[in-house]
Amino acid sequence: MKRLTYYNKPFMKNSKFIFLSILIITIIFLLRREDSFQDKFATLTLPIKESYLNIANSLKDTKEQYLNQADAIKELNRENLLLRKYLYQQKMRIVKLEALYKYNEDKFNSHKNILRVQTISYKKLNDFSQVYLTNGSELKEDKIFGLIQKNVAAGIAIKTDEPLKGILLSNEECQFSTFIGEEKRPGIAKGVDAQHMEVNFIPKWSKINIGDKVVTSGLDNIFLPNIPVGVVTKVITQSTYKTAIIKIYADVLHPDFFYLVKEVIHKPTDINISAMTPDNNSSDLKSSI
Repeated sequence: MKRLTYYNKPFMKNSKFIFLSILIITIIFLLRREDSFQDKFATLTLPIKESYLNIANSLKDTKEQYLNQADAIKELNRENLLLRKYLYQQKMRIVKLEALYKYNEDKFNSHKNILRVQTISYKKLNDFSQVYLTNGSELKEDKIFGLIQKNVAAGIAIKTDEPLKGILLSNEECQFSTFIGEEKRPGIAKGVDAQHMEVNFIPKWSKINIGDKVVTSGLDNIFLPNIPVGVVTKVITQSTYKTAIIKIYADVLHPDFFYLVKEVIHKPTDINISAMTPDNNSSDLKSSI
């Protein structure tokens, strides 16, 4: 065994020497042929590098295109929102102008005691007979004003410490004085619903017929005189007075624009003396006068 080990050591030393020699020769060979090797290596890897650059540039272009498209879409959405807002404003303006034209009455536009007001909102969501109105700051408080829709009575307005409140003909709190028929029999109108009012306290001796027209008297300092209110559809005789059910002219379910009567100035012709006299005594009264 000892003899075998002795002979192996020189063999191992020779093998290491041979390996190192081959490695050194290879390195020298490669160093001498470095230029040629690098040229061939560059030639072989050039298509790969070119493909890599093409793919990288394509990905970069795609990314930039996507980002540009995202920015463009964002900008278009912003512009679209602005255009939709502008279109909505124009539509609302057209609606207001149409409503204004619908309820416009030239004879009230230049009247010094008439103020144009517009509905802001309903006072309560479940009550269509009371609304808040614009231009309340121009009016005196604790006063009742008449509301005219185009050229017919539509309700009353009250100015208190809250915004100007409109009470339409459909509300029972809406009350004002009226004249009925050609003889202008007096009565007090009171709201019933969106189509009807009742005129109470008509003198029992008055002749009231179905179809008689009802107008404001102007004597309560709420409305101008002779503003149309409605037409009589039914007459009820009470114990001491008559009540007339009337169909109103105003469209109280669409309270857009109104003319508000700030002050009532009476003329002598506004008061009809014959409306205060019984039918069966009117001739005698006139003859005695």
